Amino acid sequence: MKYLVLVVMVACSMAKVEIDSSELLPYKESSQVTKLSQKLRPVRIDLVEDKRENKSFGFAYTGVQYVKSPVEFGVPLDILIRDLTTDAFEKRNLIIDNRPNSLGMEIQVNKFWVEEVIEEFQPEKARCKIDLSFHINAEKTKWSGQYWTEFTSGGDLSDGTTRLAPTLASCFNELIEKLVNDQKFQEILK
Repeated sequence: MKYLVLVVMVACSMAKVEIDSSELLPYKESSQVTKLSQKLRPVRIDLVEDKRENKSFGFAYTGVQYVKSPVEFGVPLDILIRDLTTDAFEKRNLIIDNRPNSLGMEIQVNKFWVEEVIEEFQPEKARCKIDLSFHINAEKTKWSGQYWTEFTSGGDLSDGTTRLAPTLASCFNELIEKLVNDQKFQEILK
C-alpha cells in the first residue's frame, strides 16, 4: 500500500501541460493582421537561436491541488518559432523563400514564457512574455531589431490552463505586428 501511494504521488507530481501548436490561435482582440501591399523581397529564416536564460516555457496549475506543472510543446523551440514566424509572415504577404537570393534572417529567442495566473478572489488567467531579436545580414543589407510584448488574458470561471495557447498566440501575433509595422524593417525588404 505504501508503494502504491508513492507511485500515485510521483505520477501526480510529474504532470506537465503540453500545448499543441495547432491550438495556437489568438484571441479576437489580438488577431490583427497587417497585410503589406508593397512588393517586398522574400526572406529566408536561416537560424533560430535559443538565448533564453531559463530554458523552460512556463507553468500551469494542474489537478485539484493546483500542482505547478511545466508547459511543453510537442516540437523543439527552433521549429516552433520558425513555423509560427513563417505562418505569420505569409498572412501578412511576406514571402518566405529558402532560395539563396532571399534575404537571410536569424531569430534570437530572448524570452518565450507563458504561465497560468491564479490570484485570490480573481478568475484564472494566463500571462505571456515574448522577446525576440531579428537580424538580417546580406551583402549590402544589414538590419537588427528587438521586439518584446506581454499579454494577459481575460479571466472567467473556466480553467486557466485552457487560456495558455490562445494567450501565447496573441502575444506572438502582437510581436509580429510590431515587427511588420516597423518602417525600418519594411525599408530593408524593398
